[in-house]
This record gives sequence, C-alpha cells and structure tokens, in this order.
Amino acid sequence: MTDAILYYFALYGTPALFAITAVGQFGFPVPTSILLLTAGALLSDGDLSLWPVFFWSLAGAVAGDHVGYAAGRFAAVGIRRQFDRWPAARTHLQKAEAFTRKWGDGSVFFSRWLVSPIGPYVNLTSGLALYPLYRFTLADIAGEVVWIGGYLLLGNMFAQSISEISGIVANAAWAIAAAITAAFLGWQLARRLRRIRARRKPAP
Repeated sequence: MTDAILYYFALYGTPALFAITAVGQFGFPVPTSILLLTAGALLSDGDLSLWPVFFWSLAGAVAGDHVGYAAGRFAAVGIRRQFDRWPAARTHLQKAEAFTRKWGDGSVFFSRWLVSPIGPYVNLTSGLALYPLYRFTLADIAGEVVWIGGYLLLGNMFAQSISEISGIVANAAWAIAAAITAAFLGWQLARRLRRIRARRKPAP
C-alpha cells in the first residue's frame, strides 16, 4: 500500500496529495502520514515547493473531512439503520455522538492531529449531531494546519530517517487514542458505579 501511494505521488506530483489525503481523512486506511513525511523530506532537497505542497494537502484533508461530515448529516437515516443491525456498533456510535456534543470544537480540532485515528468518526458524528457547519469547518481547518504542518516539518528535519520516524509517530498516535478511549470508558464506568450505589443506598 505504501509503495503504491508513493508511486502515485511520484507520478502525479502535488495534485496526488489532494486525492490521497482526501481519501485518508474520509476514513480509508491509506498511509497519509508517511506521504506527508516523504513530501517534507523532498522539501529539504528542494525537489518540491512548500506552499503548493501545503495547500494541496490542506485542501485534500479538509475535503475528505467534509465528505464524512456530509455523509453523517445527509445520510443519517441510512447510517443509523446500518448501525442498528449491530447493537455494539450502535452503542459506540451513541457514545461518539455524546463525545462530539460534549467537547464541541475541541473534539474536531484535536482529532485532526492529536488523536487522528478517530478523526473520520468525529466527522461522521459531527454530521449526525447536526453540528454547525461553519464551526466544524473552522475547527477542522485549524486542526489540519497543525497536522499537515507538523508532518511536513518532521519530514524536513529528519529526511534521512523517514521510515523510523513514521513508525514512531503512527504508534504514538494509536497509543494516545487508546489512552483517551480508556480514560473515557473509565469515567463512564465510574459514573455508572456511583449511580448503582446511590440506588442501593437505603432511604433515610
């Protein structure tokens, strides 16, 4: 997969960044992080120019995010019908929607770069929750600027160690996502235990 992505990038240049980042941010498992690191390394060699790389990447990422948002907003009935077939999946969707409503702009912003593995799900739940489009867009752009700029900078600074850096960053992203998920589930469990204890407590 990675070799194919880099091949298309080498063949079509910066426009390929738009297509690949859009597909990745929509939710397909393509190695966008490695692509951006490679682009950053090529910037250090002078083979590419910064602003075309940055803006093509940003446009693709924002487009992919908004396709996910639109899917949630305008295909809500069909999506919920699919999720209703699997009770566990429905529960996860409901929790994701609650998370989006609770954290608002922050859930969109941080899922672009800090916990990027859950970004596509936040796009979907933002649309399902009818989150205001202009606020989603502002938080989305801000987060993607951090994500893209950070990866391009890493690739530029460590051009000779792209494979090692990409592995470290990918593992760190999943570790952060897992930690946040565990914390959220722990909080939910603690709330439920408190409710159970309150129900069992005899009335005075």
